[in-house]
Amino acid sequence: MNPAPFLRQAARRLAAVLAFAAVQPVIAEDAALSEVVVDPPGRVARLSYIEGAVSLAPSGAEEWTEALLNRPLTSGDRLWLDEDARAELEVGSTTLHLDRESAFGFVKLDDGVLLANLTEGAASIRVRSLGDQEAIQVETPNATVRIRRAGEYTVEVDTDIDRTIVRARSGEAEVMGGSASHLVRENQEGVFTGLDELRAQIGPSAPRTAFETWAEDRAEREDASVSSRYVSRDVIGYEDLDDHGDWMYVSSYGYVWRPRYLANDWAPYRFGRWLWIGPWGWTWVDDARWGFAPFHYGRWVNLRNHWCWVPGPRDVRPVYAPALVGWAGNLPGGVGGSAGRPVRWFPLAPHEVYLPSYKHTPRHARRVNHSNTVIDDATITRAYTARDPVRDYRHRADGNAVTVGQLPVRESDRERANVRREPAPPRTDVQLGRDATRYDARDATPRRRLAEHEPSAVGETTAPRAAGEPVRPAPPMSRPPTAPAPAAPSRQGSSAPASQSLPREAGDAPPSRSLQPQPRDTSRATYQQR
Repeated sequence: MNPAPFLRQAARRLAAVLAFAAVQPVIAEDAALSEVVVDPPGRVARLSYIEGAVSLAPSGAEEWTEALLNRPLTSGDRLWLDEDARAELEVGSTTLHLDRESAFGFVKLDDGVLLANLTEGAASIRVRSLGDQEAIQVETPNATVRIRRAGEYTVEVDTDIDRTIVRARSGEAEVMGGSASHLVRENQEGVFTGLDELRAQIGPSAPRTAFETWAEDRAEREDASVSSRYVSRDVIGYEDLDDHGDWMYVSSYGYVWRPRYLANDWAPYRFGRWLWIGPWGWTWVDDARWGFAPFHYGRWVNLRNHWCWVPGPRDVRPVYAPALVGWAGNLPGGVGGSAGRPVRWFPLAPHEVYLPSYKHTPRHARRVNHSNTVIDDATITRAYTARDPVRDYRHRADGNAVTVGQLPVRESDRERANVRREPAPPRTDVQLGRDATRYDARDATPRRRLAEHEPSAVGETTAPRAAGEPVRPAPPMSRPPTAPAPAAPSRQGSSAPASQSLPREAGDAPPSRSLQPQPRDTSRATYQQR
């Protein structure tokens, strides 16, 4: 009998077995890739004003650090305000003001939910608009305050006697505790005491306190903002554009905003710092007072040697991005990434695709691009399928637009980079950091580098409590160490001593001239209206 057919059959079976074994890693990898991906939130909170000593404990961290102006805040982040401090937070169309000696934290913050803890002190909450699917709720040690309508509210906590005071200057709030539920309507004030059983005294509102008057004065900037004519009011930080730049009409893009008082070598994403903030990863925090909206929304373009910010479509709800940049050379990525190696980045131009480095779904890729520039789905798809998706980026080869830096060698998932000017004035808040610099094709070695300091990942969140459900007192928030807090830095060029506490809004720019935007041309669709 000829054994050749049997040998051939055995060889075929062996080849099939080996082929199947070789495919197993691929199948396992595909299975891993098919796991459910959860998109990050489309909005954050911005720390938009700091006066006095304000400390931050990022999500998942127990150590307290000095809070930074313009830092994005998200679920799990906590703030402590010292006895001389006040702060302002912006979350879309909602603004929160915090009084001295307040302990505040975000339990959950996403596209539709703002759930916060206020365990000490006072907070003023101004809600410009409240959608049908949007929930705003504040937990205190003995009550839950749910905002039912747009309006102006104040919540005060007295932990010594387990008391919560709720004032509604306008709107309507529901206060719950145990099995009880009470409504505080417009121009009413409710005093709520007790833990197991909530006792209520509701009557006319008392006159405004000094803190409420300060919060009202701060909120008037939004009401009078000229920039709201050109961007959505859900773009965080738009009101700061009024005093630091001018709006002008450009036929190719519609209305664009041009900043004033820039350094000669200024470029977008050059003067600031990189922080590692989960779940997005590397996040840009700009040094400029106005440096939030133009670096997390829209696009940048250089027109006649002047950098201009091009906002996204005004009628589309904006989606936050950690930094709308492209990367050249070594990509930052996640753990490890390009740590310790030079990295080059540049601002994205209008119509260009933003490719998030964090985990996301195709739906998020469309939302974060459609809300920040005029672009179609086909262009987004091509960017994800092209071999070199950044090859056509407008600013990639522009030495004046590209900035070079070096990300730190990361010892854990909780490391950051810090970008600084050079030369920099003496500062008492964060002494870590070395500058980034613009990219010169003749010298690929960065002349100024980045340094590191600690970030944190997003912690677990808690869903809002349903009406009638027994209240769970807000957990006590640990205070920062009682050691003297570092003084707020004096502004550049000021004669104020470094030990003097100045409002951080006190201006990076000289006094601004009046804003006189060009009249809107309604005869044709603008870039933002297409």
